Amino acid sequence: MRCLASIALLLLAVAPASAQDAIATDGTTTARSLERRIDTRIGLLVGGADIGDVSGGSTGLHASLGYRLGLVTVMGEYGYLGVGDGYDGASGRHGRMSRAGATARVQIADVAKRDSPVGLEFWAEGGVGTERIAWSEGGKLYRPDVALGFGFEIDGRGWREPRPRHFGAYVGFRAIVARAPEDDRPAMCEGPCTVATPPSRNDVSLYFHFGLHWGR
Repeated sequence: MRCLASIALLLLAVAPASAQDAIATDGTTTARSLERRIDTRIGLLVGGADIGDVSGGSTGLHASLGYRLGLVTVMGEYGYLGVGDGYDGASGRHGRMSRAGATARVQIADVAKRDSPVGLEFWAEGGVGTERIAWSEGGKLYRPDVALGFGFEIDGRGWREPRPRHFGAYVGFRAIVARAPEDDRPAMCEGPCTVATPPSRNDVSLYFHFGLHWGR
């Protein structure tokens, strides 16, 4: 997890250099690289969550509020999701997860023309957060996590001068890594294997996230 956190911090280190390169091209690129605006997002998370030996589908709402400076956006975010063994009607363990975190997102490319009113931006992101999981039949779990992801967005930009407004849609993929709860199960082979091992101490949850963004 320390390695993943280092990657997230590296994104911040790369961004200023990218912004400086952009400034050296022309006036349009300079203005865009130095833009400052509030960035608001709301959408859905759809994927699967791992919580120790509980694994199943997970969906929920996601919202973030951030500030963009050049190619970098720093965001505070919140998610509320259902987790558990599955929602197919069978008996199992179910609960709700609330997650709050801080994320840095770096634009890595904009494939639209510089003077286009609509941008198509690709980005990478990294961040940290904390999870609160409340089980339906009782019990709570608190734990920190690390999030890494990438995605793209359509950005309608630059109307209503002198403070341009932006509006569009985004799609991304995110991996959330957290330490699994203590497990006293012995080393075993769940399937065919040559070496028995204890359960993994790391949980990896994978999500698609998509929604709308706007700002000025």
